[in-house]
Amino acid sequence: MPSNLARVSLILLSAFFFSCEARADEGSVKPPDVVQRVMVAYAANLHGVIGMQRHFSTLIDAGIVKHAEQSDSVILFKDGVFAQLHYYHVLEDGKEFSADQLTDRDKQSTDAWSSGKAFFKEPYDRRFAPDYSFAVVSPCTDCATGNVAVKFESVQRDEQHGSGTMWIDTAHDRVVKLTYSPYVLPSKYATSGTVTETSGSPLANFWYVVRIDESYRGRMVLISGTGTFTGLFDNFERFGSVVEGASAIREGTIGTAKP
Repeated sequence: MPSNLARVSLILLSAFFFSCEARADEGSVKPPDVVQRVMVAYAANLHGVIGMQRHFSTLIDAGIVKHAEQSDSVILFKDGVFAQLHYYHVLEDGKEFSADQLTDRDKQSTDAWSSGKAFFKEPYDRRFAPDYSFAVVSPCTDCATGNVAVKFESVQRDEQHGSGTMWIDTAHDRVVKLTYSPYVLPSKYATSGTVTETSGSPLANFWYVVRIDESYRGRMVLISGTGTFTGLFDNFERFGSVVEGASAIREGTIGTAKP
């Protein structure tokens, strides 16, 4: 899910149980067994109401022009579907956002998530797997013991899809790392970009993306530059309901409950 939670903005360079079978009739090819097992495990992960803290850092470097932003926020999902979010702090080029600016950021981000356009469509998510084709890498020269690598690509050539590779821990049916190149870059001036997602186990019997690293290069006339984005996700917490999670957002207590 989490994958384009906040794509780098290169400014100045310019129903979670959808079944694969239901869409297989559209001509999609069934994923390899190892991917199907990951899909089942990930779907189980998403069940219920889950909140987490997010810490984002963006740096745009175009030589004479630089832009930096850091933010701290929280987000809430129900069965893998966006429910709510809130930004507590945003620091833009060294200046703290005002309350009104935070409200505007909340609205912009909420609108993007609610419209289903704010994230990378993970190839191991059962809702989106039919968008992709897969190929197991054999032999895999960079796999740790017990891991396999699976390449993926999609006919959906938009900003929410890409082509890349995911590394799977077969003993636990979970993705440990995924890297891809987006089909649509975040700016018309961007010329290349890569995204790497690293997964972890922030809760018992639960795995999820805990870090995203994005790197882009771009050019405008004679000016070239780079853009990087780092997203860290921590302090995960399960809730009994969206109302309970929303209360934790208001009180700023997501991830602070004692186990």
